[in-house]
Amino acid sequence: MKCKLTRYALLLAGSSLLSAIPATAATYTGYSPGNLIVFFQKEGGNQTVYADLGNAATLYRGAAAGVADGVNSFNIVNISASLNTAFGSSWASDTSIYAGLAGVWGGSASGFNNALQDGDPNRTLYVSSPRNSVGIAGEADSTGWDLSTAGNNAITSGATGITVQNNVFGANSGGLQQLVVGTGLSQIDDMNPFFAPGLQDAAFQGAFAGGVQQRGTAGMFGTVAGVGTTEFALDLYRILGKTNAPGQVAGTNRVGSFEGTVLVGTDGNVSFSASEISAVPEPSGALALGLIGTVAGLGYRRRRSA
Repeated sequence: MKCKLTRYALLLAGSSLLSAIPATAATYTGYSPGNLIVFFQKEGGNQTVYADLGNAATLYRGAAAGVADGVNSFNIVNISASLNTAFGSSWASDTSIYAGLAGVWGGSASGFNNALQDGDPNRTLYVSSPRNSVGIAGEADSTGWDLSTAGNNAITSGATGITVQNNVFGANSGGLQQLVVGTGLSQIDDMNPFFAPGLQDAAFQGAFAGGVQQRGTAGMFGTVAGVGTTEFALDLYRILGKTNAPGQVAGTNRVGSFEGTVLVGTDGNVSFSASEISAVPEPSGALALGLIGTVAGLGYRRRRSA
């Protein structure tokens, strides 16, 4: 049994980095199973950070999963105070900090449960894979997830592991959007272990070989139009555990579909770029469509996911 350590729960309002880009996040309504959590840990550290980004299916499932278009979201939440509390003010240049994404609403075996939530059957996994570069808007720049060879047990292990991790947030956040919690209580470090310094082991009870997290660097990851300098860029994948539940949103069984990219700015703002963008922006939103695109003078550096 883990002992409970001192924790801090913070609810912070996001602020726009560029005045031309308004905040678009909805008012936070509390954690529910199925919400997407962005999480952080410091290798060898004693604090972790959870932040709730809202319902994974309704807010982040995009065209790749059969929905007409995903929706861009800017300044979903600002987590700078939480990151400062957990890791110190130099978190954006700390190479031992890792970030990831995970969400699932139910873990019952798909062969016995056809229940849906927002078009997703039980054990529909939402997980991250680290981008290699800033890249091009609407295109993945990461290694996608394919659990078809690993089979049904990997889906169940992933769903169970994500549930265990995220339930700590649900039980301890007190209805707030962010949680700083010690490793004595957190499951982030347990579900995202390391087998050697700087090398991730399989995440979520062995379901994801090599881990789902991105490692921080001493410099910025890139400069992103509409967001500014970024420290983490995580591609989001949806993985179905079954494809025959009546009324479910379609997909390929056990193979991840790219849904978009979550970015964490060096100022702590979290934003999301949908997998497809079709609307022509207003002039004030012209920068928004370049969310993953590079801007003039971009000096991104390729990052190893370690």
